[in-house]
Amino acid sequence: MNADALELALPRLEFGVTASFHYLFVPLTLGLALALCLMEAAHVRTGRSVWAEAADFWRRFFLLAWVVGMVTGYPLRWQLQSHWPGYSEAVHEVLAAVMALEAWIAPLMLSLVAVLSLAGSRLGPRTRLASSVLLLLAMATQAAGILTMNAWMQHPVGVAFTASGAQLVSLWDVFANPYAHTKIAHTLAASVVTGAFFMLAAAGGYLLRQRHLPVARVSMRLALPMGVVGLAATLYTGHDSALDVARFQPMKFAAMEAHWKADEDGAPLVVWGAPDLEAQANRWSLELPHAMGLLVGDASPPGVSDLLAGSKAQIRRALAPDAPAELAMWRTLYQQAARRHAAAWPGLSDEARLDLAARQSCPNVPVLFTAFRVMAGIGALLLVLLALAWRQRFTFEAGPDGRRVMVWLMAALPLPWLATLSGWLVAEAGRQPWVVYGQLLTAEAGVPAAAGGAAALAARLAALALLGGAFAFTAAWLWRRGPGPLPWPGFAALRPSLR
Repeated sequence: MNADALELALPRLEFGVTASFHYLFVPLTLGLALALCLMEAAHVRTGRSVWAEAADFWRRFFLLAWVVGMVTGYPLRWQLQSHWPGYSEAVHEVLAAVMALEAWIAPLMLSLVAVLSLAGSRLGPRTRLASSVLLLLAMATQAAGILTMNAWMQHPVGVAFTASGAQLVSLWDVFANPYAHTKIAHTLAASVVTGAFFMLAAAGGYLLRQRHLPVARVSMRLALPMGVVGLAATLYTGHDSALDVARFQPMKFAAMEAHWKADEDGAPLVVWGAPDLEAQANRWSLELPHAMGLLVGDASPPGVSDLLAGSKAQIRRALAPDAPAELAMWRTLYQQAARRHAAAWPGLSDEARLDLAARQSCPNVPVLFTAFRVMAGIGALLLVLLALAWRQRFTFEAGPDGRRVMVWLMAALPLPWLATLSGWLVAEAGRQPWVVYGQLLTAEAGVPAAAGGAAALAARLAALALLGGAFAFTAAWLWRRGPGPLPWPGFAALRPSLR
């Protein structure tokens, strides 16, 4: 890796780690917010105080995750301004229009969190339920706005690209982006799974230790169907998302499936293997012959080799004297390849240079291929685990089989997060080398020296690690304390009246 590539890698690494750390808390808060609404609704419907006690208990974890998530969101905003000014300037109109929704929602969300966490004991059950539902809607709306912006980066619509950046033409088209709809649905469904497994693991631990049984039992009774419905929705929307990727980002799709070349007889579906970009082939692969159509409907979409040929043609057109302005980024891609391979460049033929530049348009195939299978494999594993838990739902405390399933549920706690982060790795690494797909190169969006070097990066990442440790310590302390009043007055207000 040359010096320029290393300097660009540092801010990319910092933003990727910070965004991933921030996102550990987003699905948890969304999933717990839904659970709190359901618990408050059960309390209103049945009048049983155990549902209010359970809501009080899980609201503590929600508040903890929400605060840490809010705190970790600010470094991302700072990095966009300091590390990625090329991006911020180029997409300013779209970013300002879409994120105005978040600016409008944020004060309402903050007020609702404050009311529910600090004044819950003064609210009646129906008021608490209404406030919880309104908070859930506000959080989902905020998430939808952020996801819409990300989907626009994957499939930019509703704008005209000029030399000064993206000029907004139709905000409606930005929000009507079909890529956004599947992304929002898939992300929210995955958040339900994350919240459900968090509750299943914590409540399962109580059942195994025969502690806090009333709250543990109603929590299990709620979290298990939440997990089943959430996972079913995640798998369904995940398939829709794959269809969108194949339609709008064919290079990403070909890379994550290690699909190299179209086949008139129908391409195979690669279950596992070792993709080799140089050879443009898979080693030690396990394949389902002619099965690609089962995934995307098209028996043989274009493969990496086919798409690289298309990239080469685009670069060739961009280098022509009369090249249209919309091909400027392809010319920049060629120039980047020349800088990265400066030592060998003079000795290469024109065709070899075009081939080398075209390869810059392909993301890291082994990384995408592996990350996609980690995500899909965890989804299948969670499906099996939830099926077993559903089968044993009446015997969790009655025999060894039920207790064994509870141990598995506790051990599975990290898996929804691992699957989610793997999915985001596919989404973001698969877009490379573009930060706005097909329009703005990542290398043109950032300031390589802005990260402040490896030492500054290490210090900021260490701060995130300390914050993560503080969250884990506090969550473990809350779990050990269990339901009921906390030992200091500031938290006593978290306990709503059990009317």
